[in-house]
Amino acid sequence: MKQFFGAFALITLVGCQTSGPGGVLSNVLPNGTDGKEVASNSPAPGTNPNAVTTLRNTRNPLTDYCPAVRIRSGTESYRIYKGDDRANPDNVRYQASITKVARECAYVGQDLQIKVGARGRIVTGPSGGPGTFNMPVRVAVQEGTCSRHFKLHQFEGKVEDGATNGAFEFIDDTIVIPAPKKTNVRIFLGFDETPDAEASALSCES
Repeated sequence: MKQFFGAFALITLVGCQTSGPGGVLSNVLPNGTDGKEVASNSPAPGTNPNAVTTLRNTRNPLTDYCPAVRIRSGTESYRIYKGDDRANPDNVRYQASITKVARECAYVGQDLQIKVGARGRIVTGPSGGPGTFNMPVRVAVQEGTCSRHFKLHQFEGKVEDGATNGAFEFIDDTIVIPAPKKTNVRIFLGFDETPDAEASALSCES
């Protein structure tokens, strides 16, 4: 995995975190939660085919199973540079950092639908200024040792005119996997510029 992290010091993060009711992530990322991994509520109403119980009010580990989402170490930040010299910190245009992740789950028939969200900050570097740029955000869902979802998104970041920092909110609502039979599903989200053709993802049969 290619990553944009030099040995020089990181730019100090001074951006504002998005918040407030009614935002695109208002249901996925609850306000006032600062951890990188955010626990979801119980899955939305539906039927988990693997959580069938024989007695009323009897529960098992799959009854409300909603896999956690995590940021892989080293993929929480991403930098855009001016030119090809990435060893010079003066060439940094923008740095984006993920500050929160969360998910929502819903069992529909024999499938589990998952919505993954991220919230983050953008700051301008010595060569940056107001403008837009693309951020490569990858979402991967693993069940055991195989891949159920592996998608690279080109997501737009923006710093408004007159500002030196900004914020972003990202959602992947395309995840549909077979209802898990074990609590062995892991969701990863992070910056990754490696094209899908070069990235590795083990396929698995449904």
